[in-house]
Amino acid sequence: MLFGASKVIESVVFDGRSLSQAFEGLDSKARPAIQSVVYQALRGWAIADTLITQYILKKPSKELHSLLSLAIALVFHQERGTGQNQYSVPTIVNEAVKSAALSPKTKHAQGLINAVLRKVAKRAQDQNTIVGGLGIPYPAWWLAKIQAAYPNAWKTICAVQEKAPPLTLRVNTQKNTRQEYCAILDALGIAHAKITELASLQLETALVICKPIPVAQLPGFTEGAVSVQDAGAQLAPLLLQPQPDERILDACAAPGGKTAHLIEQAALDRGTLTALELDPERSKKMNSTIKRLQLQTKHLKVITGDASKQDWWDGILFDKILLDVPCSASGIVRRHPDIVFLRREQDIAHLVKTQRAILENAWQMLSNGGLLLYVTCSIFPEEGEGQIHQFVKGHPNALRLEAPGQLLPQEQHDGFFYGLLKKMHR
Repeated sequence: MLFGASKVIESVVFDGRSLSQAFEGLDSKARPAIQSVVYQALRGWAIADTLITQYILKKPSKELHSLLSLAIALVFHQERGTGQNQYSVPTIVNEAVKSAALSPKTKHAQGLINAVLRKVAKRAQDQNTIVGGLGIPYPAWWLAKIQAAYPNAWKTICAVQEKAPPLTLRVNTQKNTRQEYCAILDALGIAHAKITELASLQLETALVICKPIPVAQLPGFTEGAVSVQDAGAQLAPLLLQPQPDERILDACAAPGGKTAHLIEQAALDRGTLTALELDPERSKKMNSTIKRLQLQTKHLKVITGDASKQDWWDGILFDKILLDVPCSASGIVRRHPDIVFLRREQDIAHLVKTQRAILENAWQMLSNGGLLLYVTCSIFPEEGEGQIHQFVKGHPNALRLEAPGQLLPQEQHDGFFYGLLKKMHR
């Protein structure tokens, strides 16, 4: 298992692949365990890197570095009592040594791995020992951005992002109420807690499973009773208030969580919901999501197209538009720790330009009196507050309405930005 996990880490850190790409092709039975240890290792990469530098004089190969970093993160956190896996330290050490033997590029280092991991275990037992600083290796430019934007909160943001996220669910209210689903969880002895309010908005669908379990073990999951969705991502329908007879656009819609939520809330009977996605493969996954939830698709149109262009549009204005635009994803690092390894500083300017093009284009498709909700999962101000401020400044017919604005990552939710605009008659 550690051998497979180290190969995933190697492909992310050294070869620039995303975790979703790196996980492709893994055996379905082995994948959950590999995912668990990979996420933990990436969240503690900087600490592991510091220890490798201290204990190994010669820079290791990328294969050895990946395996060592993985094992060090697991051993260190297990001894500190902060580990999320069920493996004992001797087991981790033994598995790491056996994994090294599987490759000619690491076979020679079995003894080195054993020695280093035992030193790490001993050092980790001393709770007063401080090793490194942040566990996630944020690039210098990234830290500079959040330090400038949030001088009193950036350390808290980083600390939250290094923890495993909660298993947060969205109850499908077309199947059951939250209270009814909680009763089912109670009967099965699955501990949970409701999230009833966020950013002064009342949540009626969010709950957290106190001790995360595989989603397949959630009662009714296969039949569409619930979806996995962060509480912060569940605000869109509350702000847009979709109605049964409205014409709604969900642009950049994949993987379909917000699309499904809009359908669940609107119960369309005379209106339509157009879900637009640029990537055909992601469009297919969105259809799978809708199918699992057993939602009514009579009034749903899934279209493959570019949200910054109009060649897919039939020319009929929308009453409401949800723009969950491509972004840096800097607010969801704890769910996607590979982001800090893949994102480059120059990416941000390109993303801001893309966001602006989508926003400008969508505004032309919105009817007078209509609402547009601009959403990102970023904490960088230029992708959120900066975009909305500049847009309103340049569009006299754009009225900014009350919305949460910037939500910073906290224990119960990830980082999101919400900006709500109304198109006025001019």
